[in-house]
Amino acid sequence: MSLTWTVIGGNAATWAGQVDALYALPAMATQPLVPAYFVKTSFARMGGSLAVLHAGSRPAPLGVGLLFPRTIVAGQPIYTLRLHALGPLPGLEELQATLEPHLAPARVVIYLPEVGRTFVATHRSSDTFDIGAPSVAELPAIRRLRGVIWGLGDAEAYPDDLHSAEFGPATSLVARRHGHVVGFLLGFFRFGLPALEGLPLPYRLDLLVESQTMGVAAAYRSAGVAAALKREQARQALARQLDVIHWTADPLQFPNAVLNFSKLRALAGEFYPDYYPFRNELNRITASRLGLIWLPRSARAQAALEAAPHRERHDLSRFAGCAILNDGPNPRPYRSDAPHLALEVPADWTALQRDDPRTAAAWRATSDMLLEACLGFAPGRYLIGDTALEGGRRYLIAHRFDPALLLR
Repeated sequence: MSLTWTVIGGNAATWAGQVDALYALPAMATQPLVPAYFVKTSFARMGGSLAVLHAGSRPAPLGVGLLFPRTIVAGQPIYTLRLHALGPLPGLEELQATLEPHLAPARVVIYLPEVGRTFVATHRSSDTFDIGAPSVAELPAIRRLRGVIWGLGDAEAYPDDLHSAEFGPATSLVARRHGHVVGFLLGFFRFGLPALEGLPLPYRLDLLVESQTMGVAAAYRSAGVAAALKREQARQALARQLDVIHWTADPLQFPNAVLNFSKLRALAGEFYPDYYPFRNELNRITASRLGLIWLPRSARAQAALEAAPHRERHDLSRFAGCAILNDGPNPRPYRSDAPHLALEVPADWTALQRDDPRTAAAWRATSDMLLEACLGFAPGRYLIGDTALEGGRRYLIAHRFDPALLLR
């Protein structure tokens, strides 16, 4: 059998269309697919690619797979090919031997979703929660919880096998309370982060953790579940000698900002307008996102790794010389050389989208414009790193870029 591979990089101009075309193949309808919106966005940015297998003159693909970053050994990248068999496949050794020339000098581990069936529960006491890898019996609870939070159907669910030992995710965690799953966190590996390249940082930057999806049951959202999950993720990353954890977050969801900046002490220096194509209960308006980095080895983040971190939301007056960028959905003139910038965000972004979509759209447009103009890991730009309250209003606080922010 003559095998031909086509590898399509995530930076291809036709990337989104290629993903849609492959996902629309009739033979893919019964496959446990990773959500297309993730493949089109975060997967591409973290160094992922598509791999399509043809055999002989057969017009339809024999296999379609996603090349996930897996690890780097002695400077050599290694991918996991999560391969969907759309017909009888040859042996894994032949698949590997014919694919690797397209990836050189990288190597590949061939992985079939149907073999991802090992789920070993682990347990670690964290405050009042039991944090660890899920058992197979806990996987339905993860799916249900995610569906309730985002209102997403089965087509947007992350397949169970991504939690398996065979696939080997960077992070697979649940939080348990009285034996019930009350939160979850799933993350992958990532090759590099262009925004940090060239900066004088004492961190490993070739292999990172991409923290993709986290959810907490409504009854436990102020109980510290999310922080406990993230602290365990950081401990696992450090144990693997990984220094950077990256994820995205909606800049207008203030409770998430309090977690990310005030509690975890992450930083945001990138902004992705209209990032996700989907619309759901939490994203009725354009789904723009901040790109966040968390540096667990930095002095800034070390306090967040304590058993029970507690950090008050500070008054705006704490940030001397702070320029306020907007009054609700209306931009304001500001000093472009101010030491700090304050972006006002809604008190309840989810409710505003539901109850007043016109104002929500204006607020999103204003925040998109301001964040694109201000953020960046470069002199003269700003990094979001704090939250503040003033007179009942809520703010994200950005600090004028200084490489020391990434160290202290």
